[in-house]
Amino acid sequence: MYAQMVTAVGDGCFYVTLVVYLLQVSHLRPAQIGALLTVGWGAGFLLTHPIGSLGDRIGLRRVTILLSLAIAAALLMLATARGPWFAWFACVVYAIAQSGAGATRQGLLVSLAPSAELVTVRARTQAAVNAGIGIGAAGGGLALLIGTPTAYRCALVGDAALFLVSAMVLTHLPAQSRTPTSCGRGWDALRDTRYVLVAALNAVMYLYMPMLSVLLPLYLTSRTAAPRWAVPAIFVLNTLGVLGWQRRAAARVTTLSEATRAIRFAGLALCVVCLLFGTAAATAEPAVAAGALLAAAAVQVAGEVRLAAGSWSVGFALADPTRPGQWQGVYQSGTPLARAAGPAALTSLVLGWSGPGWLVLGLIFLGAGLTATVAVNWAVCYRPFLATDPQRRHDDGHSALA
Repeated sequence: MYAQMVTAVGDGCFYVTLVVYLLQVSHLRPAQIGALLTVGWGAGFLLTHPIGSLGDRIGLRRVTILLSLAIAAALLMLATARGPWFAWFACVVYAIAQSGAGATRQGLLVSLAPSAELVTVRARTQAAVNAGIGIGAAGGGLALLIGTPTAYRCALVGDAALFLVSAMVLTHLPAQSRTPTSCGRGWDALRDTRYVLVAALNAVMYLYMPMLSVLLPLYLTSRTAAPRWAVPAIFVLNTLGVLGWQRRAAARVTTLSEATRAIRFAGLALCVVCLLFGTAAATAEPAVAAGALLAAAAVQVAGEVRLAAGSWSVGFALADPTRPGQWQGVYQSGTPLARAAGPAALTSLVLGWSGPGWLVLGLIFLGAGLTATVAVNWAVCYRPFLATDPQRRHDDGHSALA
């Protein structure tokens, strides 16, 4: 948890300063930055599962440490890049290593924590990560306030140093306690079509991330009368809400039935959020538009924390416990996929189609949340280890549709 909180501080600083750094220091055009992010996170999506599989073979802790070092190297390369191609290369390496680390960290958690405590431990970690991102974002804001290339480079170097610290912290962790009985084939998790389907639906639900970070600021500034302070206010509300409610939401999810119920609730909540965002453009009154946006942000927090708890529970329970790197690699690949495809898809849908676009996006969230219940119920029928491990058992055999 401490290792992830340290890196989260760096991530918060990085995400706040990256676009401005690429624009003003690396001299990339906005279209080039968009293409770069798509290529980088797309490569991360393709390589997340192979990296997780590698972790099963040579050690999840070892691979996580190597990925932390790779991220630090990419940040230093970006800070010293003297041309756009070097900046491109550094960002792609960063995205691949970050995506892979998401899988190996999750696999390492599975191998070290008791099955019954996985969601609770993951919730504590997520709360620490959100706190770290908030602290890092403040540091990134200071770099933006100074506004010089040196300030941006110092922020990147500081971020790299935090990943080096994280790597040192990870060396004190024990090796995974659940040694795989057999590594099997490197593509076994991808052949688990039921698990892949559940992971794909989870990726659809996680489109809320680019919706909040990319689509909403563009929509708010170009299509609504809301004041500009609404953007940071929404992010502050989101951060505080997740910090305050994530652990409580996770404590309510102890079975797969409760997990699928949480995902259904999240789908409904995100649908309501989209409708509220859409209504913000229907008024010329700044106060009314801001009120609709803040109300949507509050509902979004409720959906986000329930989605996270349900998603973690499903991803842990349905995975092969003997090869956590492979299965978590498949499940965690949804995050870079959402980051790669989400910005272009969501901006085209909503900004290109305005009100109907928000309605379609809301229905997508609602449909994915409902379909996930059916997919999980289908997958449970083909999970022999759920019958042998009482801590992972699905509500004593009751349907996930309950």
